Amino acid sequence: MVTIKDVARHAGLSPSCVSKYFKEKNSVRENSRLRIEEAVCALKYVPSDIARSLRGKRSNAVKVLMPVITRPFFAEVFEYLRLPFSKAGYNLLLQTITDEGAFYPQDFVFADGVIVAFPDDDSVINRLADILEGTGKPLVALLGHQKVENCITVSADISQGMAEAAKYLLASGCERIAFIGGTVESSPSNERFRGFTSVVPPEAQYAIYRRDFSLEWGHTAAQRMYDSGKLPDGVLCENDSIAAGVIRCFLSNGVKIPGDVAVIGFDDTIIADMYWPSITSVSIPIKEMSETAVGILLDAINAKPVSNRSFQSALVVRESS
Repeated sequence: MVTIKDVARHAGLSPSCVSKYFKEKNSVRENSRLRIEEAVCALKYVPSDIARSLRGKRSNAVKVLMPVITRPFFAEVFEYLRLPFSKAGYNLLLQTITDEGAFYPQDFVFADGVIVAFPDDDSVINRLADILEGTGKPLVALLGHQKVENCITVSADISQGMAEAAKYLLASGCERIAFIGGTVESSPSNERFRGFTSVVPPEAQYAIYRRDFSLEWGHTAAQRMYDSGKLPDGVLCENDSIAAGVIRCFLSNGVKIPGDVAVIGFDDTIIADMYWPSITSVSIPIKEMSETAVGILLDAINAKPVSNRSFQSALVVRESS
């Protein structure tokens, strides 16, 4: 069993310094804090008093990790997870994934299992799997691409979904199609971009804008296209917030949607149905996926056999295209 002395030895600090850290993290110098946290992660240390209190017991709580909670997509996912867990008598603990992607064993002491929902970086799953290895706490990943090897996955093929949206625009006669989305560091963004490039030939790729997932970024990218003096005739957006920003910008500049430019979003959140004009969007069944992930995690907690599940995305045609 790993002790405070082991952590201190690994960090090159005194046991009293490490003990002080566990009483109040900010009571030690930043350099010492970082060394202790690295040692805790490397040794998978859990404070002994907490470990003893929970050994052999259930907390009836599960933890969900997601990149943000402010995007409509993630807010919906969280609610779809919370409701079935609540019915099963479990509390849902939320932790957002920081830019550093740092997790420590003590983050999961009070959880019987973990769900990670659509992380931007797949390496997060590897770090979580390493931390949870040997703890008996199962890990389930909600993903927008193919399964990974170190945990149970519930996935939807978002690359295929974006490809279907691109085919729809090409079949509608679009010849200058723009793509607006997130950064090249984002695994889900790269999957959607792969779907775009697999269908839209280079000569029909009007412009590619990759930076963010916000309404503001959609508005900014659309304004750049408008200011260039030559508009696309179709725009594929990585989510509905981006699409809303594009539509708002074009309409304010007198561009007709879909008369001049067809716009398609992604995720089919409530924004798509409530916006004006309503937004054509690629729907992934996040309610069914979330409920499936809940069932799988509860089965795994109870040592029942579990397996990966996959779902298909579908294009929902509305007024914007």
